[in-house]
Amino acid sequence: MSDIFLSYATEDRLRTRILVQALESRGWSVWWDRTIPPGQTFDSVIERALDDARCAVVLWSKVSVSSDWVKTEAAEAARRRILVPVLIDDVIVPFEFRRIQAARLVGWTGDQAEEEFGKLVQVIAERMGQPSPEVRAPKPPPEPPRPPPARSDWRRPALLGSAAA
Repeated sequence: MSDIFLSYATEDRLRTRILVQALESRGWSVWWDRTIPPGQTFDSVIERALDDARCAVVLWSKVSVSSDWVKTEAAEAARRRILVPVLIDDVIVPFEFRRIQAARLVGWTGDQAEEEFGKLVQVIAERMGQPSPEVRAPKPPPEPPRPPPARSDWRRPALLGSAAA
């Protein structure tokens, strides 16, 4: 089960990946269709993922506004009252979704300090009944092993001297 179901048009995959990474850096799990296992049918996997999600983010772009898949996923999310629409292009959203205010991430490049992204994060947190999560800093790489301390040879001359006596 994922926290967030993300609906988008395949042609927007690169922009979608940036948003997925930003949301995951906040500690949320995000389901998007890059995780459909081979041999599974799209519709059954997508339906199950959407049913399990606590929030559904729909990315509206020049391509997605014409996508039957995106519109179907958005309709189900709206029916469940978990829809959070996001504009990633300057487009007219399909009629049935226009009454729901969309976050505006047109031209967004991943800057998590941007005000509109902050608003999106706040709305997602509210949908899930959580305070707004902070960005998780990436884990630092483990420290390399330290070399063993150098052996001190200060005793060697003394031992040699005592052996000579």
